[in-house]
Amino acid sequence: MDKREGNGIETPMVFAAALADGMGANVCIRRLKAGETLYVEGESADYCYEIVSGVIKEYNTLEDGRRQVAEFYSAVEMFGFSESEDQLHTAEAITPCTVRCYPREAFMKTVAASPALSASFLKTLMTRLHRARERMVMIGRMSAIQRVATFLLRLADDQDARANVHLAMSRQDIADHLGLTIETVCRTLTELKKQQIIVMESARVFTITDEASLEAVAMGSRARLH
Repeated sequence: MDKREGNGIETPMVFAAALADGMGANVCIRRLKAGETLYVEGESADYCYEIVSGVIKEYNTLEDGRRQVAEFYSAVEMFGFSESEDQLHTAEAITPCTVRCYPREAFMKTVAASPALSASFLKTLMTRLHRARERMVMIGRMSAIQRVATFLLRLADDQDARANVHLAMSRQDIADHLGLTIETVCRTLTELKKQQIIVMESARVFTITDEASLEAVAMGSRARLH
């Protein structure tokens, strides 16, 4: 599958392959253990990245010590595009990861020299912007159960599956991403199970048994948790 459409990010497999071919020896590979940091907020943004395997989260640490998880990335998504000279987030491996690293200056020159790569890069950036706007609406206007339902649907779309969808991230990561407490996330998942909308095959795997109802919950058309 070369791309994911709809709510998912276009998977830049052709984009990444063309970059790797064009940049040759400039590209390096890093292998991370779960919990290992790829880069830290505030450090020099010298590279852009592509996940070969695994899942990574980007987050910010607030002054009071709380975390705000901005995004999750999985194979073969590209990330680390900073509009400043410094990284705006911290990136940490959720699972063991293999990451392809592109020197930022060479990356931008390679993209600029190719109309096809420029178009693909622009589409990736526009999709990132769309997701950021969706998340602002979600946190600002949606109830807890709507946020969780929307998140589950997005994961299912990203994995192109409705059965055995994997939750690589912890409940705390989900809470930090959705602007909820971990207790609310757990309570909301329990409510969705009670309504027989999802089945939790395990703590990290779920199946959507009633997609129409899950979509209705995400839209606010069914009973919510308060």
